[in-house]
Amino acid sequence: MSTAIAQPAKKAPQKLTWLNIVGYGSGDLANNIGWRMMSMFLATYYIYMGIDPVTTANIFLFARFFQAVVYLLAGNYADRVKPNKNGKFRRLVVWFGVPMMVAIALMYTIPADAEMGVKVAWAIVTYLLYQLLGALGGVPYGALLGAMTQDQNERQRLSSARMVGGALFGLIVTFTLAPAINTVKDQAALAKLMLPIVSIFCLVGALIYVFLYKTTIEQIDVPEQPKVSFLDTLKAIVMNPALLILCFATGFYLIATCVGSIGPIIAKEVLANGADAGTLALITTIVTLINASIGVVASPFGPVIARHLGKKGGWYLGCALGIIGGVMFIFVSNVWLSLVGMALNAIGAQFCGNYVWGMEGDTVEYYEWKTGKRTDGAAMAGLSFFRQMFGALTSWLGPAILAFTGYKSGMNVAQDPTVAENLRLAAGLVPLIGFVISAAIMFFYPVTEEKFKQIKAELAERHAAAEAAAVQA
Repeated sequence: MSTAIAQPAKKAPQKLTWLNIVGYGSGDLANNIGWRMMSMFLATYYIYMGIDPVTTANIFLFARFFQAVVYLLAGNYADRVKPNKNGKFRRLVVWFGVPMMVAIALMYTIPADAEMGVKVAWAIVTYLLYQLLGALGGVPYGALLGAMTQDQNERQRLSSARMVGGALFGLIVTFTLAPAINTVKDQAALAKLMLPIVSIFCLVGALIYVFLYKTTIEQIDVPEQPKVSFLDTLKAIVMNPALLILCFATGFYLIATCVGSIGPIIAKEVLANGADAGTLALITTIVTLINASIGVVASPFGPVIARHLGKKGGWYLGCALGIIGGVMFIFVSNVWLSLVGMALNAIGAQFCGNYVWGMEGDTVEYYEWKTGKRTDGAAMAGLSFFRQMFGALTSWLGPAILAFTGYKSGMNVAQDPTVAENLRLAAGLVPLIGFVISAAIMFFYPVTEEKFKQIKAELAERHAAAEAAAVQA
């Protein structure tokens, strides 16, 4: 006859402190040193360094597809790593985040006087290194949110905090690089401008990852799972309809952000075409501010909107604003109203982005509820894979739009008069289409706020029953 052995009662998860939330959000500030510098300035940097738009688009496309595959492998790796007393996701973020900062600095070290073949090779190698390390650190960072709390309100605060963290870096680059990037006269001056600023950013980013490690917690006990194969990871993605819907809806809202990568060029050729240097610097700064920093304004409203409309309702609101902004940019030629249209587009994207990471955490519980298996890393890898696949298309679209409209690479090159008109149409129409498709897909997302309450309660009952059975064994 077996004798039950008393087990110590498990502590209930503690409420997150403001420091936990700030610490998690700061991680996305560090992440965005790479992401924002890539999405806002790297295409312009490559093109101003003489790399033609088609080659630039193809570099982005190949590198992002490469990172998409790495994300799947990184998710499998994250699920295999054993936690210790300090968790596991936080230490993985630091392991890969710090060397990623070095890779970011290297991206902006293309020799100005090198042969074109050397410039292209330098761009490819350094960009691939950044994408590799970014994937290996990005999966555990995303999975950390679900490991910190199961409380819906706390998850939404964490999700909004990471959006604010990224937007804060946008504010920094707006008032450092943006005013200067269209005023330098040659490639050597551009190289001297970029490298010192980027290097300082990267040093700060490395320190931020250490701050994240010290201030975040991992307190959600994940039932021990058998070893997860790569095929198990793929199955966990394909068999989770909530995750797939979120992935595709996210992908199409990301397409709506494609014009951000060529923002300085749109400012110069469309909005400030023929203006004096002072006006050009002002318009470039405003465009960069819109693309990079609108989240500082939009993100704090995320939890409030979610409480009243739910996360799906907040997503619909974001898509509606983006659609209105696209229409305005196409049909309104006034510079300041065009900027309002760009702002609505950016706000719409931020509203959608506010809910991605909280919804990703929900899909983990949804899959566990449906199958009895929990694969945090696989869910994050799946979302990251689709984000990178669509991100590859998004990165390709910006330079591809320039090539399609006849834009010529190089600094201070005279452009054909039709370039401005074609750029205006493309910069409004492509985001508009992306938001329309994203809203249509999100209609089918099954995990509403009420449904998640049911899932959470039933999972708690299952875990309690499993623990009781283990005690009696």
